[in-house]
Amino acid sequence: MGVSDGVLIAIPARGGSKRLPRKNAAELAGQPMLAYTIRAALESGLSSDVFVCTEDDEIAGVAERYGARVHSIPESMAGDEVSSTVPCLSLRADLARLGREFRYMFNLQPTSPLRSAQDLRDSMQRIEESGASFLVSVTAIDPHYFHWAMVPDTSTWRMYFRDEFLRERTQLPPVFRPNGAIKLARTAALIERNNFFGEPLVVHTMPEERSIHVATDFDLRCAEAMLTAAYHA
Repeated sequence: MGVSDGVLIAIPARGGSKRLPRKNAAELAGQPMLAYTIRAALESGLSSDVFVCTEDDEIAGVAERYGARVHSIPESMAGDEVSSTVPCLSLRADLARLGREFRYMFNLQPTSPLRSAQDLRDSMQRIEESGASFLVSVTAIDPHYFHWAMVPDTSTWRMYFRDEFLRERTQLPPVFRPNGAIKLARTAALIERNNFFGEPLVVHTMPEERSIHVATDFDLRCAEAMLTAAYHA
């Protein structure tokens, strides 16, 4: 797809975080973590409309340095309890007031720095060919996670799913988790739904090695190890 086809790419990147302070600007293999998401967005060739939505001056500076534009949001949109969809829709509304409309909108969180430009292109192709309104990226989960899940229950413990998953691995159904790397929607459907998990929904499957979600320092080090390994491969 070309620029004229109407794809808007939003990268919500607030300044605050509790488990890993200022993680969106944290150094990852010599660059700010945010830079990897900007690069994937630009290299995808899907749109030149790549915006970082932030309330933070340092992050805004990183965005501009790596080729993205900045959509300034108020502090009220940057809180722990605010969905990342909120700044995305704020960006869309501001551009609509300028007479710019988009058929599709991506939400790319900087905490998934290992997604590739090809992941974005494949996601775009998937949603177009399927006719679906929403797409999220997913990663396969070992179904034995459900087989062995346990929780305390008053004075004893019990299997969380009772005996639903108490079967041999070969008999368990495939299970996937949303990995947070890619959210994509037809804009009209997103405005109506107000999140990226409406129906009809399709998925783009990514391998575990590109699906690290950085929430802690341990995650950051894992992502750095993967990037270093890829560089030396």
